[in-house]
This record gives sequence, C-alpha cells and structure tokens, in this order.
Amino acid sequence: MNTKFTGLNQSIDKKIRIACNRIPEKKRKFIVLILCFLFLAIFVVILWNSFQSEGVQKLIKIEHITPLDLPQDTIVKQFKEFKNGYK
Repeated sequence: MNTKFTGLNQSIDKKIRIACNRIPEKKRKFIVLILCFLFLAIFVVILWNSFQSEGVQKLIKIEHITPLDLPQDTIVKQFKEFKNGYK
C-alpha cells in the first residue's frame, strides 16, 4: 500500500517539476503568487457562500438561557448550606 502511494507521490512530484522547469525562472515567483491569490479568492468565496445558507443562519442564532425562578428552599440551597456547615 505504501509503495503505491510512494510511486504516486514520485510521479506527481516529477510532473510538477517538469511543468515548473518549463516556466522561466523570473516568472515562477509571479505565477506562484498569482496561483496563491487565486486559491485564496476561491476559498474566501466558498467560505462566504457556505455561511449565507439558511441552515447555517439558523445554527448561528443562539438564544440565551434564562435563569429559572426556583423557590428559595430548593435542594441546591440546602446542599450549599450543608456544604458550608450551616446544618
């Protein structure tokens, strides 16, 4: 299994090196920068579109939890008093 991936990696690496060697050395950095900005632009557009869908908008809306109006003689108060040594 690893030999298949190693062979695949080597063949892809060889093809990329051949493609890069065809580009003049002075233009390589410029082309790489253009490809990076193109990738970044595509990533930002896809990310923006994914957050504009209705399903995500429903997930983002968070309702705050309101505290319960419990009577003062609840088990929580009794536990706090027991823990603090009042009873």
